Amino acid sequence: MKHIYTILATVLLSTIVVAQEEDPKVIETKRVRIEIKNVNGKIDTLISEEITTMDQDNVKMEVYSKDGVKVKRVITVDGSDDEVVIEEFEEEEDNLPKAPKFVETSFMVMDWGINNWVSNNSVDVPAPFEDMKLENISANFHLGIVQQGVNLIRGKLRFVYGIGIEYNNYRFKEGVTITPDSKPLEYQVDDVVDFKRNKIVSRYATMPLMLNFKSNPRDDDNSFKIAAGIQAGYLIGSHQKQKWGSGKQKEKKKVKGDYGFEDYRIGYVAQFGYGDLVIYGKYYPTNTFKSGRGPEVNTACVGLVLTPF
Repeated sequence: MKHIYTILATVLLSTIVVAQEEDPKVIETKRVRIEIKNVNGKIDTLISEEITTMDQDNVKMEVYSKDGVKVKRVITVDGSDDEVVIEEFEEEEDNLPKAPKFVETSFMVMDWGINNWVSNNSVDVPAPFEDMKLENISANFHLGIVQQGVNLIRGKLRFVYGIGIEYNNYRFKEGVTITPDSKPLEYQVDDVVDFKRNKIVSRYATMPLMLNFKSNPRDDDNSFKIAAGIQAGYLIGSHQKQKWGSGKQKEKKKVKGDYGFEDYRIGYVAQFGYGDLVIYGKYYPTNTFKSGRGPEVNTACVGLVLTPF
């Protein structure tokens, strides 16, 4: 049996050397990896994936990856150690992990979580807008319409950019009804109506710019993931939505208008996780509202990346 392995290695390396003008470089890992630089300067890669030996038939089968194709070699020893018969055929590579692409594109990448206003390390809203304090379950949602990652270092480090839409829901604890287009914001507090939902919503077109690290780019499910960068936004809409009543007496109202949100903003973004479980955090250091229009507060968000990139 030892002779069979010796013959296999000799034939394999001899075949490669004949086809190339330069000597091969062999890097040993858990799987055998052989790289050869051909006359055009291109690197050809051969990875031995699996070896199965059937002693009773004097047949050895080797399965490996070569140039994106799964290749099977069947080596038969016909009784003498100096004669080897090789048959080779190719089929599509379905099961082997793919090498990272230079540019990877994903559509509909979603983040969902909660957000709140912070001011001086507190969630209390400063005067004269203290009645606008938020519920802790105010939702944050970001839809990455398209995102691309440019491979910088072997698929592990990528530069990520894209375009998307972010919704920030700010749900009031009190029965606040804001007058749209008022400067500064004017509102009334209704203590009689029991609002089931009462919130103002900002909607921004976004452009994330991040560095993304994956520990195992060939196996996304078993990879640590870290990303950090910024997210620029441009205000494309805002409204207040209210629901109250019960049974057949349910009522709702949605009023679009200018609620004093900043037109442009830039926030810090960070992501961390393993496999499909990735959490994110965002913080917008710029004021949520235009100067003189609303409370001096910043927006902070935390949640889950529902479709990790």
